[in-house]
Formats: sequence, C-alpha cells, structure tokens
Amino acid sequence: MKALPLLLALSLGPVLAQAAPLTQVTLADGRVVQLNDDFSWEYLLIKPAKSSTTTTQTTTPRAVAVPVLTEQALANPKLLSEASRDGVVVSLDSLVAEDPYRLHFMVHNTGTRNVVGVRGYVSLFDGQGVQLARQEARFWVAENRLPETYLRKGEKRPSLEIEMARPAGQGDQPLVRVEIEEVLFR
Repeated sequence: MKALPLLLALSLGPVLAQAAPLTQVTLADGRVVQLNDDFSWEYLLIKPAKSSTTTTQTTTPRAVAVPVLTEQALANPKLLSEASRDGVVVSLDSLVAEDPYRLHFMVHNTGTRNVVGVRGYVSLFDGQGVQLARQEARFWVAENRLPETYLRKGEKRPSLEIEMARPAGQGDQPLVRVEIEEVLFR
C-alpha cells in the first residue's frame, strides 16, 4: 500500500509535465502569442475548428470539424514551416510537387545535448487556410550506439524525406505546417 502513492505520482508525471496555456498576448504588429506555464511560447496559427458538411452515400449529411489557419499564418507562411522545441529547430527546406509530395526538412540543434530523435506532425493546408491532410513524421532518427548519427550541439543536417499523398483536387502549392511533438536526447 505504501507503493501506491509513488506509483500514482509516477504515472501522472507525463501528464503534469505538459505545458498548459496561461494567457494570450497580441503583439504590436497584430500577431497573437500564447504563453505557457513552462515558460515557453508559441504563435497561435490555428483558429478553432469550423464545421463543414460532408455527405456519404449511406448516411445523412454530418458536420466535421476542420482546422483553419489564422490570418497571421496566411500572411506569413514562414511561421508555419518552422517549429522549435527543446533547442531543436525543424524547418521546411523544399517541397517537390509530385504525387506523392516529397518534403525535405533541415534539423538544427541549438541546445546543449545530443539529439537522437525528433518526432512530430506535418500538415498541408490549401490557399484559404483549410487543412487538407495531417501525418505523423519522424524528422530525425539516430542509432543509440552510433555517436556519429547523433545531432550534436550547433549541427544542422537534412532530415529524413517525408512523403505525403497529394490531396484530391490540390492544384497549387500547399502551405506546410511543421509541429514537433517529441525530442529524444542521449
């Protein structure tokens, strides 16, 4: 029974470690920033999801929530194509507009520890800011016992190539959003 509080505390650790939003601040140029309780911040790039009606052959029309970009994200797509977390910056390097899309990213370690893994998400948006697709991505993968594969302090290297299916009806170049979910260190 004495181990129960310790087990409970250990199981809640990852939940308690998540950054919670404290407040939103509007900058002088109109961009909106969210301040978190872990002393981090981020631009607010997604509006609350708006509903769109879809119809299938066997069911009646139903509402589906679709994420939409904010005006500041549409005005400055560079905010979308770069993400940072724990001293690691992932930025879009190039997009080859074939089917499937081939995306190339650069991963830069600005922190002090060796990076062995960076995982996150890549989202595609159309010109009006409506999300077309979202996919999990592994930006950096190193071998734990091969130090030459680590992303060391100050290093900037190309990431793994990521392929995404071209959404139906997508003719022009999509906007690409990068999100970092997890950074693993050695």
